[in-house]
Amino acid sequence: DIRKVVDGLDDKKAFAQMSDDILTLSTQLPMAAEGIAEIVAAGGQAGIARGDLMQFANDAVKMGVAFDTTAEESGQMMAQWRTAFKLTQEDVVVLADKINYLGNTGPANAKKISDIVTRIGPLGGVAGVASGEIAAMGATIAGMGVESEIASTGIKNFMLSLTAGKSATKSQKEALRALRISPTKLAAEMQKDSKTAILKVLDSLSKLSATDRPQILTRLFGKESIGAIAPLLTNMDLLRTNFERVTDAQEYGGSMQKEYASRA
Repeated sequence: DIRKVVDGLDDKKAFAQMSDDILTLSTQLPMAAEGIAEIVAAGGQAGIARGDLMQFANDAVKMGVAFDTTAEESGQMMAQWRTAFKLTQEDVVVLADKINYLGNTGPANAKKISDIVTRIGPLGGVAGVASGEIAAMGATIAGMGVESEIASTGIKNFMLSLTAGKSATKSQKEALRALRISPTKLAAEMQKDSKTAILKVLDSLSKLSATDRPQILTRLFGKESIGAIAPLLTNMDLLRTNFERVTDAQEYGGSMQKEYASRA
């Protein structure tokens, strides 16, 4: 029941207004009022302000169509992104645009990329890596056929290692020393310009001999992450391209809406 989870709906007038808004939205979207009401309720439960809920439901339905998922799944993802990356609803749509554009221009689909972004969640902010950059890394790894769970674990361990600084383990320090990289400097660089820091580490790793590389990767990121990190080393050009794709608003802007319009 929407009344239980959305503030201020005890007032009959406010409740009637929201009911009208939901009915109006159902005439504009390929979803019945009942389904939209469920998304609005889920948004309210996730702590989204009453004034944002109609836009939230509208975006969730459109993202569901564009990403080939259900509107409920999209709504859940959007609510998680808002919290994890501290985004407004407008920012969430920008992230969805970036993911959709990466899906349209590369081998990984938007559904897979968005799954990786959601799994990584708040760790990105802690590591100084923006949500769009996480999407770019996810798109690159997923494009090589790596499963979402393995890709997200790999990216998490990668970011944690690069931001460890003074708390880096002995084996991580040794691995970074072999790359001539200072753990504390690297941690500071990650907060300032994570994209450059990430590419610097990957460039250094890609220059290692085939015999040295596996042990350095294991020391730095752990054995379970090699399956996700190794594909980045052989696809540096694609990663750079994907990083560019999520910085060019003229390219990705409105991508999700266009996708929705072409499918709806």
